[in-house]
Amino acid sequence: MKKSALVLTVSIAVLLVLGVYFFHLAKPVAEGTPTTPVPQVSHKEDPSRPSKPLTVEESQKAKTSLKQMTRMLLNYTMNEQKLDELMATLKQDQQEPFQVTDKNPDTGEMIIVRTKSPPPGTRYFHAQYFADENHQYFAQHMSFEFRPSPEAMEQAIQMVQETFPALGAPMEESRDFIQWPLPNGYVVWVKRLDQEDLSNNPFNAYTQGDIGSIRVAVELNPESDGPHSH
Repeated sequence: MKKSALVLTVSIAVLLVLGVYFFHLAKPVAEGTPTTPVPQVSHKEDPSRPSKPLTVEESQKAKTSLKQMTRMLLNYTMNEQKLDELMATLKQDQQEPFQVTDKNPDTGEMIIVRTKSPPPGTRYFHAQYFADENHQYFAQHMSFEFRPSPEAMEQAIQMVQETFPALGAPMEESRDFIQWPLPNGYVVWVKRLDQEDLSNNPFNAYTQGDIGSIRVAVELNPESDGPHSH
C-alpha cells in the first residue's frame, strides 16, 4: 500500500508539472512592452485670436515669397555664401537692401542688413553679420516675417521641412514655436508672434493687426561649439 501511494503521489506531481509546462507553452508571447504614442503638436492658430483669411491671389503670392525667402535663409547661412553675395542677390530681386554698421566693445563690429521692398506677403528681412578672427564676416542671424493667416504657421513649417535637407526631430515644439538643430552650430525656427513679441521691438514697427505674423529664422545656437560660435 505504501508503494502504491508513493507511485500515485509521483504520478500526480508529474501531471502537475506537465500541466504547468503546457499552460505556459500555450500562452501567447508578448511582442514587447507597448509604447505610449507621442501626441502630435497642433500648430493651428488660437481660435480666440483668429487672423484674417487671404484671398486666393494673396495666398499664392505669399506662398511664392515664402519659398523664395526660406531658400535664401538656407543659401546664406548653411551654404555660407558671403555678405556681398547676399547683397547682390537682394539687389537682383529688387528688394532694395541696405546696411547699418554697429560697433560694440563687447561684441565687436556687426553689420545689419535690411530691405525696403520685400516680396509680397513677407517683410522685415533682417540679417546680422559678425567678423571672425580672420576678419571674415559670417551670418549670426537671418530672418524674415510672413503675413498672418489661419494656415501661415503650418505653411512656414512645411516650407522649412522641404527646403532644409534631412531635418531631424525638433529640439523644441509648441503650438506657436518649433526649432530644429542644423549642422555647423546653427538652428532654424518658426515662431508665431504674439503681443509680447511685437512690443518694444527695436527694429520693427507693428500694429494689433500684426499679431499672428510668422517669423522664420536661422541663427547660431549660443550653446553650440560650431566653427563660428563665440
